[in-house]
Amino acid sequence: MTSRREFIAGLAAASVAAGAGAAFAQSAKPSHHGVIDTHHHFWAPEYKKLSMEWDDAHHSRHAPTLVSWTPEVTLAEMDKGGVKTAVLSLASIRDGFWGLDPQAATKMVRICQDYAAKLMSDHPGRFGLLAPLNMLDVDLCLKEAEYALDQLHADGIGVQSSYNNRYPGDPYYKPLWEELNRRKAVVYFHGPVPGCCGGLKVGPGVNPAVEEVTFDMTRAAVSLLANGCLARYRDIKWFFSYGGGTVPMLASRINAFFKNAKDIHEIAPNGVFAELARLHYDTVNVTDAPSWAALTKLVKPTQIVYGTDFPYFANDQLDNIDKRGLSAHDKALILSGNAKRLMPRLARI
Repeated sequence: MTSRREFIAGLAAASVAAGAGAAFAQSAKPSHHGVIDTHHHFWAPEYKKLSMEWDDAHHSRHAPTLVSWTPEVTLAEMDKGGVKTAVLSLASIRDGFWGLDPQAATKMVRICQDYAAKLMSDHPGRFGLLAPLNMLDVDLCLKEAEYALDQLHADGIGVQSSYNNRYPGDPYYKPLWEELNRRKAVVYFHGPVPGCCGGLKVGPGVNPAVEEVTFDMTRAAVSLLANGCLARYRDIKWFFSYGGGTVPMLASRINAFFKNAKDIHEIAPNGVFAELARLHYDTVNVTDAPSWAALTKLVKPTQIVYGTDFPYFANDQLDNIDKRGLSAHDKALILSGNAKRLMPRLARI
């Protein structure tokens, strides 16, 4: 039998545990509310299977985050961080579109679009969509963009910074950019591990995603600049992951090489810095002081939009943003206001 002393000690321990639990529950409440995460990944079951099959065929380890992802995991992380709405997009794609031909890639795109639309329907107000396109066949892309924007009411288009070493400024994409410019659409760029450099090994255990996805984001931005797309398609809302990759740090070098070009007034009518400064950039991996300084010297707070890159990264960068000395107004713009301006449907849900 339990002695009286043991019984009283047990009660005391239970009381302490209950108090600790209450304190934890209180501390676990999110310190931010109404946040919009514009860089948040999802996997339709068929797409997850395709990704894992590509890994197996290339003797690549499955990312634990991919294997364990479910809508419930996403919703739990959103609630933990005070995220009201996550705007869904595909994660990095290898080998063009996992080695598929344009028709098969388009079929997978439609599966992903419809899966995301169902998440939006099943969880009202919790999700948005930057709809994927195959980017291998421009005519198929036009049809899928029409379906995504008109039928699914996607909030924009989400593509990779390159496909099989073809960058977005390539004239091949002219019909697509013309249509999306007509629609005043958001075009969001996410970084793959590019075909040119994905096999490079800079050190033991260094994933090429450490540097190559950000370098490829820079290549995409320079491609759009050099080919006159930024100047020509003024109504597209261009939007770049990872704070634009290395664009803020390399802005002076980009300007130095372009400012005396013969066609500078055609590709950058107000100058290179002005073109780069009117783009939009998310906060993924740029909220520490050095990267934040570079980004915020290039652009105003109106051009910065919160994103996590979940499930690879979570909402801990919200604490970093709190440390950056922003006014309440500017912080509100970054955490939700700018996203609502770029994607007005988000302001209505």
